[in-house]
Amino acid sequence: MSIKTQIVRRIQALSVLRLVRAACWVALFGLVVMCSSIVFPNPLLIIIAMSAGQVIGVVAILCYGLAVFGDMVRGAEHPPEAPGPARRFRAGTDVEPPTTTT
Repeated sequence: MSIKTQIVRRIQALSVLRLVRAACWVALFGLVVMCSSIVFPNPLLIIIAMSAGQVIGVVAILCYGLAVFGDMVRGAEHPPEAPGPARRFRAGTDVEPPTTTT
């Protein structure tokens, strides 16, 4: 098995929802680190907080990008209970949206 196939299978095994949640939490942590330099204005702390916050933000963006790539690779081969496009937007299904009457 090639390395590319192994990487794709590992990405398919990851939960997209878990990766997106991780990206959100990591991004919030990065914002807290950056805001600490505003709360405690010290020149050295500002430099460290902005540098660390930027690295943490990049990790968050990478988690989100991996989730998007994993969702693209996963395609239609996921169980119905997994989060994904609504049934009415999936190709090949003719499900009418529910109608409400008032």
